[in-house]
Amino acid sequence: MGIVLNKKNVLLLCSFIFLIGAPMLPIPEAMGDKGWVALGILIFSIVLWGTQVIPAPITSFLAVALTAVFGIFSFEEAASELGNETIWLIISMLIMGAAVEKLSLDKRLTYSILSLAGGHVKWTLLCLFIVAFLLTFFIPNAVGRLALLLPIASETIHVMEKQGGRNVSTAIMLAITFVPYFSTIALLTGASGSIYAAGLFESMLGFRWSYLHWFIVMLPIVMIVLALLWVLLLVLFPAKVSVVAEGREYFQQQKKKLGAFSKQEYQMVFLYVLLILLWATRDLHHLSISLSAVLVMILLFLPGVRLIQWKDVVHKVDWQIPFLFAAGFTLANSLETSGFVAWISSWSMIYLDNLSVLSLVVAMTLIFVTIRFGFTNYTAMVASLMPMALSFAISTPYNPVWLGMICLVSSSIAFIFPTQSTGSLTTFSMGYYTSRDMLVSGSIFTLLIMVVTIVAAFYYWPHVGLHIYK
Repeated sequence: MGIVLNKKNVLLLCSFIFLIGAPMLPIPEAMGDKGWVALGILIFSIVLWGTQVIPAPITSFLAVALTAVFGIFSFEEAASELGNETIWLIISMLIMGAAVEKLSLDKRLTYSILSLAGGHVKWTLLCLFIVAFLLTFFIPNAVGRLALLLPIASETIHVMEKQGGRNVSTAIMLAITFVPYFSTIALLTGASGSIYAAGLFESMLGFRWSYLHWFIVMLPIVMIVLALLWVLLLVLFPAKVSVVAEGREYFQQQKKKLGAFSKQEYQMVFLYVLLILLWATRDLHHLSISLSAVLVMILLFLPGVRLIQWKDVVHKVDWQIPFLFAAGFTLANSLETSGFVAWISSWSMIYLDNLSVLSLVVAMTLIFVTIRFGFTNYTAMVASLMPMALSFAISTPYNPVWLGMICLVSSSIAFIFPTQSTGSLTTFSMGYYTSRDMLVSGSIFTLLIMVVTIVAAFYYWPHVGLHIYK
């Protein structure tokens, strides 16, 4: 049985040939003898992650193993990144998110806020925006947030579509498609990709983000863009009526069904408040963000608390994520150890001397938005390309943290085609909006994100400690 030479197989074949031939390529000045090999392993891994020919965790194992096979690291050194503190932060947040879902605390928050809308279509849509954003504090995974919002949005559509018309359904479904994914950048712990990026800034650049500093830097961008998106959806998809009386009654009924706050729910809220306080006061107690998360996560399982059982955690947590990021850290280290970073730094300076900072930012943003078309996962995008982005940023006259954050925001932009994320594929399949609906609204949304981010990077970030130049 022959192999079909489709686009996927051609990419795999080309990346594999480059990897095998990398040790024989001439070595430029300033690059170590393993530089091309490190690049070859990275490209081969990116293609495997992107094409999903084999499961993502297996690609992660392979990437780690290849750095040892080609002699960049010993296997012990290559595998040691699984112990990186960022990995522990990711695992802790995933476990806490699973506990929130188990206690239905997320549903209580959702129905409590939706009941405030009073059946008004525009306020109901705004409440869905608020809920999708607030869930970022509790569930560090956009797909997890969407999974919670989807049945609630479907129920909302069922109640409001009869009077509000088809446009209400479209606006609601696009809202829960866009907001959970874009909100990830607001918090350091908003998504596994953001957590990984923060670890990468520290390991590659020596810059340690605090939870509060990240929040201050990113929150205005998210708030402004989401406010504009709310107005955009109301304009593009106007409802037939402004108020649906059944909507007010429905959400109040759903809120009552959940009953009074339980002791376990109070405990869960207390633990999150404690965690955020620990993160915000890090300079006082000197506990790292990861250590604080691990300590609070452990409290979930203590006798007298026990908010979730370990068997529930095993089934709810996506365990491939820690392996993906461990491989990402190993690949990032291989680029630096092999001399590839030093070489690309010297090479880039030749072409960047006459390029204005605005031109560079616009170019980098467009490149990342375009590359995002090929990734259905923000986490995989960040794990694959942020090491390269930071390696490049180091070579510029500009602050690599500043430029890296622009690249990170650009990595989250996946709102033009339904195929760009698991979430959009899921909501699109339900038939409430067309590909044209997403193309029009998503293109404008993408442009808004790019403009607001670039303006904030130049005029806001320098005032909150994220300067443009080194």
